[in-house]
Amino acid sequence: MAKLNTGFKRWSLDCHDVSIEVMEDLGLSAMDDDSNSCSNPSIKEVPDQIPEPAVKRKECSPIAPSLVTMEFSEDDQSCDSFLLSKRMRVEGPPGIDGFSRLSDEVILSVFKWLPKSTIAKCAQVSKRWKRLSYDEVLWRRLDLSSTCLKPTILGTVLLRGTQVLRLAKTEICDPIYPACSPSPQECPSYQNLQFLDLSMSSISPQGLFELFETCRNLKKLSMEHCIIDERACKALSKNEQLEVLNMSMCYGVGVVELKWIVEGCKKLESWNLAWTDLSTEALQLLCSSAPKTLERINISGCRMTLKDENVLSLCQRCPKLVELDISDATAVTSTCVNYIHENLTRLEYLAMARCYNVPLSVYLVFQRSGLLYLDIFGLLTETMLTTLRTKLPNIEINKFYFSSVARPTIGIRRTSIWGIKVRE
Repeated sequence: MAKLNTGFKRWSLDCHDVSIEVMEDLGLSAMDDDSNSCSNPSIKEVPDQIPEPAVKRKECSPIAPSLVTMEFSEDDQSCDSFLLSKRMRVEGPPGIDGFSRLSDEVILSVFKWLPKSTIAKCAQVSKRWKRLSYDEVLWRRLDLSSTCLKPTILGTVLLRGTQVLRLAKTEICDPIYPACSPSPQECPSYQNLQFLDLSMSSISPQGLFELFETCRNLKKLSMEHCIIDERACKALSKNEQLEVLNMSMCYGVGVVELKWIVEGCKKLESWNLAWTDLSTEALQLLCSSAPKTLERINISGCRMTLKDENVLSLCQRCPKLVELDISDATAVTSTCVNYIHENLTRLEYLAMARCYNVPLSVYLVFQRSGLLYLDIFGLLTETMLTTLRTKLPNIEINKFYFSSVARPTIGIRRTSIWGIKVRE
């Protein structure tokens, strides 16, 4: 019967296994022994094993340096090696660095016209550009308002010698300085900061403490709507050159905090303490110990805590006041107006809005004074306002809706603080 001969890899008949009866049925007969040999000499006997033809491999040319060869294991029967091409780098002709011929002063004069973000990228070009990009001349004025500063970023900025810095509505994360930052004595760049705007910024009392502990040459500072504590105020008191301080709507202002400031900041000229929820003891300390150099002060929002006696103490302590705002002091009376008229001969602006216990006729004492502006919102009807303006022709009544005492930004001037431009 038929079977598969694995040696030949083809079908064949084995005559020894086939019976004579089967062959007769097929019309076949057994061959003689002499006929086993082939009569045709051209036909050759097929050997039992046929060697497999050798695979002719194609010789590969040497691999160029710009080509990367992927290696295979020895079991891989692929005839050709797999080549992964790589783009050759085309080197241009050797050029000349024009900046190498320029002096540092010339390059700095070019960098002055670039935005701060571009200057930061220029610092990554070379060591020389990095040194020039960190020059103090390029970082004197900086506006980082409405941004988020990660830990130690603010300290890195101050290391570049910034003098005017706007951080309004900025989120500042602790810590301010790296753990290995130099001390103020070792790094004089910290002392360059003079004008700082922290209005409506998100910064912790610890962050304020770290900031004021190193920056001790501040002249104008605004930390409106910030949270302060005793440590921050103690560090702030070391700024003996401080002239303008805006603390309106600050949280944590008490007797101890005010004591540190009035004892350390002897050169204050403008101080805004509006709506800080001052207690009776804090007001007594403020009115009796305020710096004598004060010319503008805002203590509005005291409601029932501010008394006529406190106003008298303040007027006697600070006779050079030019601007006074005691709006929303519902406990003061007409006696308070007389104290102001008698002691503050240089007064030009007075705000007593919503002081309901003060009669309108009392304001007529300013007819022969040097007062220029009087804001008494919430007390007059249109008829009464017209009458009062007739009797006080030299005084403009209800002209300013908001106080400008110690505020860094007034009106539409959003690119400057205290008149100094910070945005390029």
